[in-house]
Amino acid sequence: MPESRRVFTRLDLWSLVVLGIFTAVVVAGFGSFGRHPELLARFPSSREFYPVAFEVFARGHVILAFAVLGLLLIPRVGAKWIPALIVAGVLSLGMELLGTATGFPFSGYRYTELLGYRVAGLVPVLIPFSWFMMGFPSYVLARRMVTGRLARLALGSLFLVIWDLTLDPAMSALSPYWVWETAGVYYGMPLVNLAGWFATGLLIMAGFDAVRAGAVADRIPAPVMEIYYATVLALSLAMTLVAGYWLAVLLTLASLAGVKALTGARASAGAKMGTTRWAARAR
Repeated sequence: MPESRRVFTRLDLWSLVVLGIFTAVVVAGFGSFGRHPELLARFPSSREFYPVAFEVFARGHVILAFAVLGLLLIPRVGAKWIPALIVAGVLSLGMELLGTATGFPFSGYRYTELLGYRVAGLVPVLIPFSWFMMGFPSYVLARRMVTGRLARLALGSLFLVIWDLTLDPAMSALSPYWVWETAGVYYGMPLVNLAGWFATGLLIMAGFDAVRAGAVADRIPAPVMEIYYATVLALSLAMTLVAGYWLAVLLTLASLAGVKALTGARASAGAKMGTTRWAARAR
């Protein structure tokens, strides 16, 4: 069946709806009690849950988003995505351990205990899963939007960087999931962190190629990954919006629009060139 027909299965829709509802609940909690702690005095019953809410919601979002991605992939490719998960997990964990131990390539930072058990006391176990849950959709989309291996690697990495434009302000400046040793100019984040994300993204995208994940990625409908990417992004984007972090919101939306426009223009130019060549040969 062509990709344009019945792209989304019923399982896809329900999975994405559940993730969307969970995201909405988290944002509502952040926008109310998170931004206005004085409300705790008006609702005494919430006092016991509030201290653990940051742990429950953050960990729950990563776990649920990863589970939803699995539900989107398994019916289509079975277990063939597992090598991609392993390579992304190993590479991202290695880079995060290097980063938290030495400061390279992200700048000096440390994770707090809010994300749970940390490998070697440094990197939460959930972090490699979060790299995969956005890295693989980025890989799928990049393969559909541009041609050429280097362009695909770069675009996939760029999608990860765009996610971090709101993720870091939401999870560091607004919520203390990790702390920077030296505050930077972008909501406390050093700008070199974006370069570190891009470099890590390149490694992960190249790792996907190395385990031949392209054949798996090409069996996943691009619209499904677009909606999934947007749904995961919605959490940090909404948190920065609620907090009035307009620069982060505008940069993220402008970056996505720019990527869409550039890749669309490139595809249109390529199609036009192909038509011209075909017409010339037909003469």
